[in-house]
Amino acid sequence: MSRVSHRLKGSLLSRAVFIQKMNNPLGYLFLALLGVLMAYVTAEYGPVFGVLMLGSLVAIPVLVGVVGNFRFGLTLILVIGFFTEEIAKFVSAPVGIMNDGILLLLGVSLMLRLIKERDFSAFQHPVTVFVIIWIFYNLVAVLNPVAATRIGWLYAVRPLAGITFIYFVTVYAAKDFATVKYLVKLILGLTVISGLYGLKQEWLGFSSGEMAWLHSDPLRFMLIYQWGRLRVFSVFSDPTTMGIIFVYISFLIVGLMTGPFARWYKILGAVSIVILMVANAYGGSRTPIALIPIGVIYYMVLKIDKKTLIGAMIFFLLGTAFMLKSTNSGVIYRIQSSFSPKDASVQIRLEHQQFVQPFLRQNPFGWGLASIGEWGKRFNKDSWMADFAHDSGFIRIAAELGYVGLFIYMLFLAVSMYYSLKYYFLVRDPKIKAFYLGINLVFFLLIISNFPQEVIVILPTSLFFNVFLALSVRMKDFDEHYVKYHKNR
Repeated sequence: MSRVSHRLKGSLLSRAVFIQKMNNPLGYLFLALLGVLMAYVTAEYGPVFGVLMLGSLVAIPVLVGVVGNFRFGLTLILVIGFFTEEIAKFVSAPVGIMNDGILLLLGVSLMLRLIKERDFSAFQHPVTVFVIIWIFYNLVAVLNPVAATRIGWLYAVRPLAGITFIYFVTVYAAKDFATVKYLVKLILGLTVISGLYGLKQEWLGFSSGEMAWLHSDPLRFMLIYQWGRLRVFSVFSDPTTMGIIFVYISFLIVGLMTGPFARWYKILGAVSIVILMVANAYGGSRTPIALIPIGVIYYMVLKIDKKTLIGAMIFFLLGTAFMLKSTNSGVIYRIQSSFSPKDASVQIRLEHQQFVQPFLRQNPFGWGLASIGEWGKRFNKDSWMADFAHDSGFIRIAAELGYVGLFIYMLFLAVSMYYSLKYYFLVRDPKIKAFYLGINLVFFLLIISNFPQEVIVILPTSLFFNVFLALSVRMKDFDEHYVKYHKNR
C-alpha cells in the first residue's frame, strides 16, 4: 500500500472525504448544515444571495475539474460556446465572458504544466507559429494610431485572437486518437441535436420566448420572415450561421463515412446528414445551399475514384433538374435562387466591396478593431464605417487590420490547409485518413464561405475551427506509417 494510502487510512476526516466520498454520517451532517445555512442566507439577505451561494458550490468543483482534466475543460467550452447565442435570446448573462474565463484558466493551467514538464514538442509546428503570429498581430493592433477606439479593441480582439487559445489547449489534450474521436463526436452530437431542434421549429413552431426575441428587433424579424414564412435558425443567431454549420458538418460526416467504421455508424451518419440538410433547407439561406455543390467538387478532387465520380454525376444531374423545376414553395424558391447570377444580394455584396476598396488601400494596418460591424456601431458610431455592411469576414479583417493583417490571415489559412492536405495524403491508417478528409472539407468550405459571409470568427464555428486545426496538427502522430517514415525527416 502506498504512503498516501497509509496517510488517508490514518485520518478519520481524510478517510471520510477521499475514500468514502462523504457517503457517511459526516457527509449527511455536512449537507444538513449546508442546507440550514443556505436557508438562513436566503431568508436574511434575499434569494439572490442564496442562488449565488448555490452557484459557488457548483462552480468550485467545476473549476477544479477544468484545471485537472483538459478534456472536461474543452467539453465545457464547446458546449457553452455552442449554446451561447441560444442563451442570449432569453437572458443577458455574460456567457461569453464566462467561457473566456474558463479558456483563460485552461491556458494558465497549460502553461504551468508545460513549465513543469518542459516538453514543447507538440507545439513545434509551422501552424503553431502562424497561430502565434496571428494572435500577436491582433494584440499589437491596440497601438494602431488611427484606431477609432481602444475600449472596442478589448471586445473585438476576443473572437479574433482570444478564442484561438483553444488551439493550444487542444494540441496538448489530444495525446491519443481516442481524444480526437471524442472531440469530433462531441461536435457532431451538438450539431445534430441543433438540427433536430431546427426541425422542431419548422414542424411544431417556435417557442414564445423565441417569438418575443424575433419581434424585439424589426430588422431581425424582416430578415427571418420571408416569402410568408419564418425561416428556422435552431439555437443560433440567424439562419445563415445555422446553415453554414450544418453544411460543413455534413461534409465532415461524409469524410468520416469513407473510413472503415461499423455499418451502424455509417447509417447514423447518413441519417444525421439528412436531418441537417432538411433543417438547412428550412433555414432558406443562400450561402449554405451554394456551398453544397462546391463541397461535392472538392470531395471529388480529394477522393478520385469510380464510385465518387458516378455519385457526383448523379448528384449534379438531380440537382440541375431540381433547379429547373417550377415551384410556388418559398423553401424551394430560396434554394433555387442561391444559384441565380442576378440575385440581388450577390450584386449588393459586390457593390459594397467595390465601394470600400479605395478606403482599405489608404491604411496598411486598417482602421482598428471594432471600427465596423456590431462593435463599430457601439464604439465607432460617429463614423460611416460603423454602418457599412461588410458581410465578408475577409473584408472585415481588411478594414480593421489592413491589408497587412489580411495577408497574414490568408497566409495562416493557406499554411493550415497545406499541412492538413499533406497529412491526408501521407497517413496510411484508414480511420485517421477519413478524419483528415472530413477536416479538409471543413477547412475548404469555411474559407469559401468566409468570402460572402463573416463565418470563421462567429461562435461556435470559431471554436470548431481551432479545435479541428489542432486535431489536424496532432492526428499524424497516431499513424504508424507517418511516424516511422516521415516524422523525423
